[in-house]
Amino acid sequence: MIKSFLKLNLIAIRSLSRDTVRTYCVCTNTCWSCRKPLVTSNKFFCASCGSLQKVKNADFFTLLDVPNTFSVNTSILSSNFRQLQTILHPDKFSQKSDKEKMNSLEWSSLINKAYKTLSIPLERAIYILHKKGISIDEENTSVDPDFLSDVMDLNEQVEEAASTTDLEAIAKSLNSDVDHLYTSLHKYFSSNELDKAKSTLVRLKYLLNIDSVIKQKQLKYKLQ
Repeated sequence: MIKSFLKLNLIAIRSLSRDTVRTYCVCTNTCWSCRKPLVTSNKFFCASCGSLQKVKNADFFTLLDVPNTFSVNTSILSSNFRQLQTILHPDKFSQKSDKEKMNSLEWSSLINKAYKTLSIPLERAIYILHKKGISIDEENTSVDPDFLSDVMDLNEQVEEAASTTDLEAIAKSLNSDVDHLYTSLHKYFSSNELDKAKSTLVRLKYLLNIDSVIKQKQLKYKLQ
């Protein structure tokens, strides 16, 4: 009889729809407003009362609904960002409770941070490596001496440049090197060669810093 009872229960469990099982599995928290279980597939609102929930530590890729990869489709990223801000912008909650107003401000801030991070290739690469437990040292001691010597030469050329024409020539060569490094980054992330991605990223940071100095000096010359 016990075997028959267990068999019937097993059949009943198997007969549950996939959505029903998923709903039971993801209810891990309760709504701050109505105290009913939250379904985590709904990132922002309580399915029962519709209240905007508090901010959670969300993965930026998941938050903006784009694949977790370095090769992000920036058009889709921008579109998803605008849609989220339309839904969660504080102006939409001006007539809501103080709790929802605060939640809206925090969500909006997090979405802005996520978008800024993922829309800038350098920041996106750093974020991906950070998620993998790989940090970029401030001292960047892993850079080989030959590259550092080239960087010093470039800095001297920028410092000695006496016109916008000189700076444009340096920038043209520099941009070619930057493009090459970005191509390498795509390759290394795609093949999961994270150590090579880190090394490439460190080089990129050096060159982009020089590019920033060039732009500042070009602006200075134009304003003279």
